[in-house]
Amino acid sequence: MSEVHGKFSGDSEYYAAEKYGTQYTGKIGEITVPPTQNQLDAQQRFATARQNVVALSEEDKAAYAAAFKKSPGKYKSLQGYIIAQEYAKIGS
Repeated sequence: MSEVHGKFSGDSEYYAAEKYGTQYTGKIGEITVPPTQNQLDAQQRFATARQNVVALSEEDKAAYAAAFKKSPGKYKSLQGYIIAQEYAKIGS
């Protein structure tokens, strides 16, 4: 195994990781710098994609469900698949 990582518990603010034999521990801190313009743009694209998903017609949802059933790719849920497709339509 080349890598192990995770928090000590679900609500823990401490984490542990081991990568290639080196062990790391640390405390998860608050982000102290404002988001960059690229991060704000990504947040806005995701919010737009989410709004587009909510506004989909039943026919569009059925079409996405059929496409997901045929070829889910890396997605494990239909909702994740639909959001990814809508996000890709927006572009970067």
